[in-house]
Amino acid sequence: MIVLEILIFTILFWIIKYFWDHRRFYYLASKIPTSAFDFSFSGIYNYLTADPKMMLKLVNGSFDNKSDIAKTWLGHVLFIIANNPDDIKTIFNAKQCYDKPSFIKFSAKMEKGSLFGELEYWRSHRKVMNPFFGYQGLKAVIPIFNEKTKILMKSLECMVDKEAFNIFHNMTALTLETILKVMEYDVDIQNQEAKSRDVFIKNLENFAKVAFLRMFKPWLHPNIIFKNSKLYKVQQQSMSNCAMVFTNDIIENIRTNTNNNEDEKSKSFMEAMLNPKNNFTDNEIKHEVHSVVLAAQDTSAIASSMMLLLLAIYKDVQQKVVDELHQVFGKKRDTPYIEFENVNELVYLEMVINEVMRLYPVVPFIVRQVDEEIVLGDKYRIPVKATVVVPISRIHKNKKYWGDDAEEFNPERFSKENFAKIHPYAYIPFAKGPRMCLGYRYAMMLMKIQLANFLMRYEVDTDLKLDELEFGVQVTMTVCQGYMIKIKDRKY
Repeated sequence: MIVLEILIFTILFWIIKYFWDHRRFYYLASKIPTSAFDFSFSGIYNYLTADPKMMLKLVNGSFDNKSDIAKTWLGHVLFIIANNPDDIKTIFNAKQCYDKPSFIKFSAKMEKGSLFGELEYWRSHRKVMNPFFGYQGLKAVIPIFNEKTKILMKSLECMVDKEAFNIFHNMTALTLETILKVMEYDVDIQNQEAKSRDVFIKNLENFAKVAFLRMFKPWLHPNIIFKNSKLYKVQQQSMSNCAMVFTNDIIENIRTNTNNNEDEKSKSFMEAMLNPKNNFTDNEIKHEVHSVVLAAQDTSAIASSMMLLLLAIYKDVQQKVVDELHQVFGKKRDTPYIEFENVNELVYLEMVINEVMRLYPVVPFIVRQVDEEIVLGDKYRIPVKATVVVPISRIHKNKKYWGDDAEEFNPERFSKENFAKIHPYAYIPFAKGPRMCLGYRYAMMLMKIQLANFLMRYEVDTDLKLDELEFGVQVTMTVCQGYMIKIKDRKY
């Protein structure tokens, strides 16, 4: 009995001590309006057991509030939801908010690339990689983008005038091949038979989903099994080992083809990371490969697939895109070689891309950790260790900033004249500020080349209706039915 009393007293003592030590944290939190999100036991249970479709509803439900600033709790974790572009500007640019939340740092023990890594880790890697995503770096990869896109055009010939198919699988294979070739590792994925290709892609998706779930459900530690695939056959392995079984091959291939001379100018960011003067370990390089592939492959493939699906629904917009392509390249069915200068000429296509990413952002929200107190909403002081959430999917559809037709598809809102009237932080598909997506120019250029080639050669259609589309989220926001389209040769 005495032991039990001591145990109870000890527990109560530490609970009281915890709240006393964190009294300012809870005091500042109490001043912030509360979100409508249900953080009771049942609400948390629903969150932890949600499938992708329900997860998106719960996430949007927690963001759907009238206040510019609102809070919600998940256990002891305080989430601050910022709905005002001025506050979002502060969050993206303030040094107090550069870092990722602690629960993502937990995940970083599994993956330490730029996608998940801590602040100092990110800074050192970004410094090395930045030069390769500038003007000269983008020009250098144009031939790769064209080469891989031509393979896609050829591989789709067997689908002309056939039943609907999920273009996402093709776009994923294309994007993955392209990214790996940029990293100087050429692998044939697009020409594999569909079953082997799709199993390989599914394994990558599984890794990404588990990585995301581990951020919010850290007790999960499942193994991923790469099933029989003509590309890679791997027995049951730990998640971190099987994320990219060819990572060692990539590194060894680049080492074999470079001198690794400290004074030699690197041709790619992979060469730069392998350069001894940058002092990166093999594990750091492997994690960076994983980060680049996971960040670029899935997001670019989803965005391109969504654009084709919407163009199949909005035939008038599809025709306007084709008219612009004809003005730039002439009326010809052959896949054009798109030069760097041509990319900037595709103004209307870029408007369409922007509108699709506004309505259907691949990443629906971004989270940052507050390392020093910061003021948002002109009056709310956000406590240290709070997690700030930027709800991209809600900001992009906020009628206050986009007008009464905010939920309608209208590429014209991104014309130079119309977009100039929009708050610059009301459109943030790649985030903004020092820690924005490093490859956003890369992604835009890649999508333009992919879509331009596709629409010059094929007319796209679908049986899906816009109001029938269902969305879900784990790592990224996707269409639950798949990106089901039909294609036929474009007539000239």
